[in-house]
Amino acid sequence: MYPTLYEENKLLLIDRLDQAYFPAANIPTEYLPLIIPYAGLYYEQDDDYNMLSQHIQLGPFSLWLHDVFARKDIVLRPYAPFHLWALHFMYEDTLRAVSSKTDVFTLEERQCNLFNLYSHMHRVPMPAGKKVLSFHINILPSDLMLLVQHYPGLYYLANKRVQRTSSVINEKPYRINAVCNMLIQSILSCRYVEAPAAYFLQRCCLDLFLNFAQQDAISDEIRPPTEAQTVLFNQIFTYLTEHPHINHTVQEIAKMFDMPGVKLAQGFRAQFSVGITPFLHMLKMTMIYHTLMQKACTLRDVALVAGYQHTEEMVRDLEKHYGCNLAALRRSM
Repeated sequence: MYPTLYEENKLLLIDRLDQAYFPAANIPTEYLPLIIPYAGLYYEQDDDYNMLSQHIQLGPFSLWLHDVFARKDIVLRPYAPFHLWALHFMYEDTLRAVSSKTDVFTLEERQCNLFNLYSHMHRVPMPAGKKVLSFHINILPSDLMLLVQHYPGLYYLANKRVQRTSSVINEKPYRINAVCNMLIQSILSCRYVEAPAAYFLQRCCLDLFLNFAQQDAISDEIRPPTEAQTVLFNQIFTYLTEHPHINHTVQEIAKMFDMPGVKLAQGFRAQFSVGITPFLHMLKMTMIYHTLMQKACTLRDVALVAGYQHTEEMVRDLEKHYGCNLAALRRSM
């Protein structure tokens, strides 16, 4: 079913045809803090390396995390058993990938790329002592086209022309900005299981694709920010994420940080690849979801805290954002 490799070559499956998960009880204890409760697990080890892989199927998204530690010099051989697109985020160190045509591509730490992958194996040398965390979200190109009907922000990305061989779709790597990092950390720290996990994590995957699509669409228009601009917008980001319960208008935030509203809106999008208004909505929906999933409280109480005059409006917004039925979701807990 999959290629058989020997010696220093280690197969890293980008996705699988069938899922046959590894029992969690057999995972070494040092990996237990890294496990997402809702994930299916795979664990491989020999004298050369250890690799923990976690997988969650979330609607059209196939989410994978690979924690790899090389005891000796090894060569990872990434392999996709079918044609897919993989949105890849590199954490913990840098690797150099070599394609079947000997093209070299560097997977830099804290960068993200969208790959068009066919059933070819690549070479990723990994020296002894190196540890990497590779995080990627797979999707079939046809499924991405279907998502465009509901999320037009994906149109430009979904309609990109791609080569007939495995390749990087974006012309240059993009950075894991603060919004992407927030979403990824939300996934890594998610303690929900079953339906609450599925709806929450699927929305995180969607938002990561939307953020990447925005980075790709505006990359030619963006000038590198100055150090002062980076510091200022990181302060704004931190303030907003620490106060999701406060209902701000863009003008109020602009006044708070002593800048014109237009400059705030333009700078925020350039820095974080999302409009400030959609970002405020994302924060509010996340706060409401966590509150309803974790605490015994009435819808009315949550609506008041979130700034809604009518509970029905809050429920509509939440159900639209997460694609869920809130009443059924709460009953399932």
